[in-house]
Amino acid sequence: MEKNTGKIYLNLGCGNTYKRAWINVDCNKDVKADIYADFTKKLPFKNNSVDVVLLDHVLEHIPSDKYFGFIDELYRICKSNAKIEIYVPHYSGMYALKHPTHYKYFGIGSMDLFRPEPVFNGERYCKARFELLEEKLIFWHHNLVNFNFLSKIPLNWLFNFSRGWQLLMEKFHIWGFDEIKFVLEVKKC
Repeated sequence: MEKNTGKIYLNLGCGNTYKRAWINVDCNKDVKADIYADFTKKLPFKNNSVDVVLLDHVLEHIPSDKYFGFIDELYRICKSNAKIEIYVPHYSGMYALKHPTHYKYFGIGSMDLFRPEPVFNGERYCKARFELLEEKLIFWHHNLVNFNFLSKIPLNWLFNFSRGWQLLMEKFHIWGFDEIKFVLEVKKC
């Protein structure tokens, strides 16, 4: 997502990826950030103030008992129609289970619970509502450190023809997917 003047762009959980012209936020004081915050508590931003949020491998680190509170905080700070770009490990990938601070694993449909229309028999666990703009299986991690050339191979289109096809790819996966990408649009009344 590109930066536009006058809008607030958050790189939430920036880690070692400090983005110029963005507000970089992390809980780890050993990395360069503009703001240090505990993601399990209230985020230090005003209601309806943020236009774009990037969560690059953050959601899986939110403890399960704090997950819905964090999602509601994202919803609170974002303007209506704000975009949230999310990268998380896919449950079938090698990165999902091996990291000791991963609390959650994701797949096709993991963000359906937050859609404006009722899904999963109308289950609701928080106030947040998002329109799902993109849901994409990613074979190679989008930002491989040691083998960066692999993330440039145009392979992902094979797995993302339609949601039905994505669900089949998950059910009959042979190799596993490193990641899943979601793009959400905030929906407020």
